[in-house]
Amino acid sequence: MSLAVSSHPLVASSKPWRPVWRAAAGTATPQHRLLQQALAADALSPATLGGLLQAVQRHDLPPGPCRLPLAAQAPSWWLVVAGQVLVGKAADDGSLVASRLVPAGQWLDVASAWSGRGWLETAVCRTPVTLWALPLQTLMAHCADDPALLHAMGRVMADRVRQLTEGCQELVTKDVTARLASWLLRQLPAQDGGPVEIRLVEEKRSIACQLAMAKETLSRCFRRLVELGCIEIQGYRVTVLDRRGLEGVAGVAVP
Repeated sequence: MSLAVSSHPLVASSKPWRPVWRAAAGTATPQHRLLQQALAADALSPATLGGLLQAVQRHDLPPGPCRLPLAAQAPSWWLVVAGQVLVGKAADDGSLVASRLVPAGQWLDVASAWSGRGWLETAVCRTPVTLWALPLQTLMAHCADDPALLHAMGRVMADRVRQLTEGCQELVTKDVTARLASWLLRQLPAQDGGPVEIRLVEEKRSIACQLAMAKETLSRCFRRLVELGCIEIQGYRVTVLDRRGLEGVAGVAVP
């Protein structure tokens, strides 16, 4: 999915970036590990990682609308390195109706580099944010020497397609309560333990929009999950008490 940015004056610092830490031979720097994790590729050679990092453009942004001089930026993959970015559609009153939250370590946009159309959605920095722009030309050049990078890029794009496909399938196969249960499960850590608290960082109107329901319907669904003993809720804090029960409501196969 691509993103759109309004044509406001630049309010971020934008500068070429070079590795800050020089590691001993055979030792990965924090930057190496971050990029390797974002690409979900353990097999990338040190030469490939080093070459990619040398080409990174770093952008430091304050909280608020994400304003970047995209016309001056080469087509790139965009990675959130620090902070959180809300992505969605601008409402008539100028507020953002968020469709997803992109935390540090996740790709903000991998589509616009291929389409050449710029960002199609509105992005708002919820906190101070650091973005890396990794030029597509550099990625493709290194793919020729390191096939593992080509496979890693394919997996990143395939995972985004899977997320979009699953979202569409949920809309047509699940009722409103099941969609909310599925959404809550996606906010949970992978490990299955005791009660887990989720702090909702998006407005409930935005969550309702993501799930294709009215805000009032979302409130009823939250109450239903409370009645079922799956969750407790206080304001914007949701505590998941029964993960298996939540999985049952969401229609997730439980072994």
